[in-house]
Parts: sequence; structure tokens; C-alpha cells
Amino acid sequence: LLRRVPAKVNIDHDRLNIEIYRDQLADLDKDLANNTIDRGYYERTYQEIERRLLQDIDLAKGDGVVLQTGLSPTNRVAAVTLGLLLPAMAVLMYQQWGAPAAITGDFPKVAATSSETAAEPTAAEHPDTGQQVEAMVAELAARMEQNPNDLEGWLMLGRSYRFLRRHAEAISAFEKALPMVEGNPQLMADYADTLAMAAGGVLEGKPIRYIQKALEIDPTNIQSLWLSGTYHFEKGEYEKAIEQWRKLKRLVPADSQDAEAMAGNVAEAELRLREQGKAVPAESTSAPLPTVATAKISGKVTLAATLLDKAGPEDTLFIFARAAEGPRMPLATLRKKVSQWPAEFSLDESMSVMPAMSLANHKAVVVGARISKSGNAMPQSGDLEGTSPVVQLGDSQLEIVIDAVVP
Repeated sequence: LLRRVPAKVNIDHDRLNIEIYRDQLADLDKDLANNTIDRGYYERTYQEIERRLLQDIDLAKGDGVVLQTGLSPTNRVAAVTLGLLLPAMAVLMYQQWGAPAAITGDFPKVAATSSETAAEPTAAEHPDTGQQVEAMVAELAARMEQNPNDLEGWLMLGRSYRFLRRHAEAISAFEKALPMVEGNPQLMADYADTLAMAAGGVLEGKPIRYIQKALEIDPTNIQSLWLSGTYHFEKGEYEKAIEQWRKLKRLVPADSQDAEAMAGNVAEAELRLREQGKAVPAESTSAPLPTVATAKISGKVTLAATLLDKAGPEDTLFIFARAAEGPRMPLATLRKKVSQWPAEFSLDESMSVMPAMSLANHKAVVVGARISKSGNAMPQSGDLEGTSPVVQLGDSQLEIVIDAVVP
């Protein structure tokens, strides 16, 4: 998010920031694995980290969306390092298995590869990381020419191009994805952000129209609120900027860096208003944020009698939903421990694996369940699994029977 930083940054301080940033990401993953945060919070935080990384990388090259007031993101070195590694891991996973399918198991069994260790080295330790990413993205682009209906492929390609600052190509990839998931607010926000970057940071015109559409669908979309506030700030519409940024601040943890950054942005806009002799609008403490209808499906998972002796209370149960037709990427996932059967579950759009792939975009889905001895999201021989027939979204009495063993 937008913050003040000095013109020069000490290199040792940058290295410290890298370690702090890396620790924050590790803590986020750990909290999700330990069920101390829910999938919705995880995804919102991950989206904001991804957005900050992208913004920082582009600002380091001078072509990002930035307030013309000396406000800019922090931790640029951390962003460059992670910005190279994150798309490398994502693209490598996609190329090896055909889709982000670690939950569903729709890939062949393979030996451990660099995808399992990609997060360990840094770009500084491996200076050719950027070239490797470029090569993998080129391979993915060639693959998409042969699979033009692969939605998650276009999403991944668009985001990879965006990380690489190849904005025109990112726009083209997102435009391939847009008709496949009409009305998806996160994809609209990604598209608008990329359009603005390609235009030198200008949000006027098509970018702001998509941002406004996204907020009409989801008034709590973090990226759209951030961009909308930036747009109004740049136009001198400080009251509107304050309104959007205050909403965003209420959506993130009060003690987070994001909340601190938004407080700084709001303070800057308030200062501009006072300089114009205008009153600062009072902040509402009672009006709730707009809510968005939640797409969900719920029911219970049972274990076949013949497999009861193969499951224990320490095993991990994964439950996932995927589209009945089209891409097989999970639309929502849930992980839990089960000591008694049947196990009740509820999947909703806050549990999406990727923001642009949501239950809300599909009327019919297939729900699967898998018991893992290791707790690994990747299916392994000996795991127990079961799948539902095609069901309609909104079903609240779905029953899944785990009745098969992964060979």
C-alpha cells in the first residue's frame, strides 16, 4: 500500500526488511495450516501481499500506479526478491501438473522436484532466477496457444506477465480470461490495475470503469478499494479517497502494516482537505460495510464401513469443490481433523484457492473428499477418497462417501 519512504535506503536495512517480509509470509502459511485463521482471511491477506509486491516491483522501474505526492511503497528489495520467486513457483507447478491441482490430485505421480524447494533460495543466491521465470512463462504462453479454453492458465499467464512488467501481454491474457468468468470482481481489479500500469499509472478511462464495476459486485474488494481511493486522490477528490481508504482500513487487521499504511494515506488526504480550507468528514463507527451474498454448499462426509479401520483421528480430511465443467482447479477447499463420522462441512466463496476462481461463478459443481495420513495436500498412495455426483450450488444436504483408496 502507499507509504512515505526516504529517497535512499540503507542496504542492510533492505536485507532486514526481506527477512521480515519472508517471516510474515511463513507465519501466514503456518496460521492457515494450524487453523488459527480462516481461508477468507488468508486469501485477503495473500491478495494484498501479491498486490504490494506487484506495485513495488513496478515502482522500482518507474511504471506503477503511484500518487504524485511523494507517497510510495516500502520494501522494494523484498518485493523484487519475492516477485521473482512467487511466479516461478506458480508457473513451475502449472507446467508440471497441468493445473494448480495439489488438492484434487489431477496430475501424475512424480518424484520430488524443484517446485518443492523453490521457496528456499533467494534471487540473490541464484541470479538466473529471472531468466528461468522468463523461460517458464514463455513455455506456458506456448501451451496456452494449444489450450485457449484453459481459464486458470490465462489467469496464471496474466499474473506472470504482470510480475515481469510485460503489461501489454498481461492485458491480452486477462482479456482471454474475462469472458470465461463474467462478473468476477477480483479479475476485474487485476485487469484494471494492469491497464493502468500499461498507461503509465493512469487510472482514468477504462481502468476506473472496471474498478467501479468490481466494487458494484463486491464492495469489500481490497484491491478495488485501494485503486479507487488512489484514483480519487489523484483527481483531488479527497473526501472520496478518504471514504474508500477508510473502508479498506476496516477490512484489514487493526494491528497490521496494511492498516498503518491506510492510516497514513487517510492522514495525507485529510491534510490536503485542510489546506483547501475544507472540513474533514467524520468517520462512521456504526455503519456496517456492505455485504456480498455468499455462494456456498454444505453437507456431510461419511466413511465406508470397509475403510473404517484405515482412518484415524490424527488423519487430515481435505474437502474441495470444482466446476462440473471446464477447468478442474478447486474453487474452494477445506482442511480439518475428524474424530467422528460423519463429518459436517460447508464450503463457500471465501475459501477460493485463487481470487478469480470462485464458487460464485458456477451453478453446478463436483465435491470431493480425501483423507490423508501425512497431512499433505498432494494425494499419496494409500489416501482414502470419495467424490460426489454433479450437484447444484446451494445444496445444504450433500453427502459424500469416501469409499476408495488412492493406488
